[in-house]
Amino acid sequence: MALKRSDVLITRPCSMDVYRRYRATGLGWGFLPEPDRRGLPPDEEMMRDVDEAHRCGVKFQGRVELDADWMGMIDFDSNFMESTVRDLNNQPAVTWWAHTYKGHPSYHFCTNAPGYRHYLMYQLRRVMEAGTDWLMIDSAIPTIGALNARYGGCFCEHCRVGFRDYLKARLCAADLDMYQIEDLDRFDYREFLLSHGLTDERYRAEILAFPPVIPLAKEYFDYQWQEVNALFRKFKRRAQAYGENVPMSSNSPFYWAEFMYAVDAHDFYTNEMEYKAPEEEVLPTEPIYTFKLADALDRLVAITGVPRAFEPCRLKDRPGHIRLWIAQAYAHGHVFMAPDKMWTLRFVGEPDRWYHSKPGDYEDLYHFVRDYPELFDDYESIANVALIFSNNAVRQYLGDRLSGGHLGGQNRSAPKTELFDACSALSAANVPFRIIIAGDDWIGDRLLKADLSPYRAVLRFEPSHLNADQETKLASAGGRLLTWTEIDDVLNKSGRDIHVTGAENLSVLPRCQPGNPPAPAVCHLLNSNYDPQTDEYLELKEVKLTIADSILGRSFSRATLYAPGHAPIALDCRSEGGASAVILDRLEMWAILKLE
Repeated sequence: MALKRSDVLITRPCSMDVYRRYRATGLGWGFLPEPDRRGLPPDEEMMRDVDEAHRCGVKFQGRVELDADWMGMIDFDSNFMESTVRDLNNQPAVTWWAHTYKGHPSYHFCTNAPGYRHYLMYQLRRVMEAGTDWLMIDSAIPTIGALNARYGGCFCEHCRVGFRDYLKARLCAADLDMYQIEDLDRFDYREFLLSHGLTDERYRAEILAFPPVIPLAKEYFDYQWQEVNALFRKFKRRAQAYGENVPMSSNSPFYWAEFMYAVDAHDFYTNEMEYKAPEEEVLPTEPIYTFKLADALDRLVAITGVPRAFEPCRLKDRPGHIRLWIAQAYAHGHVFMAPDKMWTLRFVGEPDRWYHSKPGDYEDLYHFVRDYPELFDDYESIANVALIFSNNAVRQYLGDRLSGGHLGGQNRSAPKTELFDACSALSAANVPFRIIIAGDDWIGDRLLKADLSPYRAVLRFEPSHLNADQETKLASAGGRLLTWTEIDDVLNKSGRDIHVTGAENLSVLPRCQPGNPPAPAVCHLLNSNYDPQTDEYLELKEVKLTIADSILGRSFSRATLYAPGHAPIALDCRSEGGASAVILDRLEMWAILKLE
């Protein structure tokens, strides 16, 4: 069984007491077998971790590691240098890990290299044979992620041979003549670029340009895209040998074009996300974009903060702010992993730094989810505005950032395109919206088959980077098709379905059960009136909430308020001019309004 909206995940293996304290149902990062934590042989240690999780009713997600376990590759394969990503000067690429091992830095290994693929499949076998339930591909930075300014790759022997074979099936005589390739059987892309005057520095400066400016760069990206999709589908197939339909996730920042690979092989995502200190941002905006794009892909996300997100919390204990991160994820239909123990920073020559929660910081939120799974499972977001996501636009955005010194690599911050701005503005205005994906040669198109009739506004962005068929599809929306400029323009033309009286900074997130009209509707309410000095939320009183019957599909006569740590409260629900109106006597940080 894959991830559910009412699941509670712990980030890392822990004691049975911790699993039970949070009423956990799953484990996010089941680490690779490590021989030094309990003094047990590595595989025996992992089997013990799995057994303890299972005794607590916890699904164990085993991990195959693509970057942090570079030391394991050095131990596994005596010819490991043959599997390293290579730049145009044939120098091995080194990742961000600062420490060394056996005299070697943290090499970036090429996922097209047979030796490295052998090691990855070896990891998978050990993880699955330990009895794990789910499979996660961690720090999923395959070789396509090396085609950028940070790593300058990949020009290893395996990529050059593979690309040669790829071109044989695709280039015609006219193409060969245009690129002045005399003998494709002896073609070497590295030598080809060097012969065209490309230096490593110039390659790194221009490789992410979109449209491409380096000869055959588009074809090279397409080749690497094909290979990484095939690899992740192979991970999925191999996992099925250990059980019927073993769910697979990855720690992939899918909101960037080069990491939205093999969506069909993913059952969900296990992601790290940028979260900011409350002095910078109280209600996180980047996760909203992430959750909405995951909805568009029909995938759930089990999310947590990147390690540095927890460092301010380690220095100044403010669990109240993290409680909003947790509530926000569940309110959007996704899962925030319990932050019981979080690694935050590592400096050379210093011990790792950790954020530790205290008993009582978060348990009530997770107990709330487990007490009322029927308010979470099977519910989907409601929308009256559609936003068009263009994968080509994200690729163009990344290329445009080259002049600003962007190095590429594994981006953990959402791309700040106009689509991101629109998501943030609509969310702040309590306008329910949905993202629709306009695909390209990498991502399957969902726009052409989408039904645009339910939306009062369909937002496009300029430049659109859409093809002619996609533009024709959008034109079918007629006067409902808007080009994004600012939120007031959208509100003036599409109107509001949700009105809040008596409070500011209150997010209203309505959800329903598609295909089940008699089911209750639910509205998650997030109060972000937070004081960083006291780490507390202003309790809202006498708040009137009005929701149009048109957005919910019908009128309602009964309302019940559910909140962590409180018994359900029946509220008066009245019909007012085609809308359901409810008065909330008091509201803390998070509550769910059930309408019947």
